Amino acid sequence: MYDLRLFLSKKGRIKFVSHLDMFRMMQRTVRRADIPLWYTEGFNPHPYISFLLALSLGVESEGEPVDIRITGDMSPEEVKERLNKCLPEGLKVEAACVPFNKSGEITYGEYYCLFDKTEVSEAELYNALTSGELSCEKSGKQGKKKVIKTVNVSEHIKSFSLSDAGDDIKLYVVLPAGSTFNLNPIQLSSAISAFLGKEVIPVKVMRTALLTADMKKFS
Repeated sequence: MYDLRLFLSKKGRIKFVSHLDMFRMMQRTVRRADIPLWYTEGFNPHPYISFLLALSLGVESEGEPVDIRITGDMSPEEVKERLNKCLPEGLKVEAACVPFNKSGEITYGEYYCLFDKTEVSEAELYNALTSGELSCEKSGKQGKKKVIKTVNVSEHIKSFSLSDAGDDIKLYVVLPAGSTFNLNPIQLSSAISAFLGKEVIPVKVMRTALLTADMKKFS
């Protein structure tokens, strides 16, 4: 028995499948692929599958970490091949390896967003991102109650860069992720929209990597 970490790419229309439905889909796929997974104990045993960080609805990804536990001697490469034969269009296992980092080490998410040049200019985006005045509403907890808090987004942008992408402007940005605090590009876009006084919606958002505190790729 050993632990195995899968890295799933999620692209195209399947980006609109929720985190919960992704989990259910993965359970079905594992059964169809006949993967010898370890099952939890208790009254309702289920295969051990752990998505380490939920991906926001509508966001694509080049490698979402999913941990599973193998009970037989099936190799990581065979697990990868079997799953890819059963996964739906838009989902693919890009890599399968023995985990190196612990899930709690996830600290940042690296993203790129494409913005239509007819809706916003590079100068407007740069001014917003360097203003120090970006804020958005984010759900949180106060004791046991759920509350809506105003978050200063500017304080949480680790780094960013802007570049030309033909009809679009490409924004590379690193934002906090993990169990302590999360900020996603959709919330960042809302903050930019509020700052500019007009709706600015990215035509595409992709999470390219998860990073540890020392800015190394999570693996």
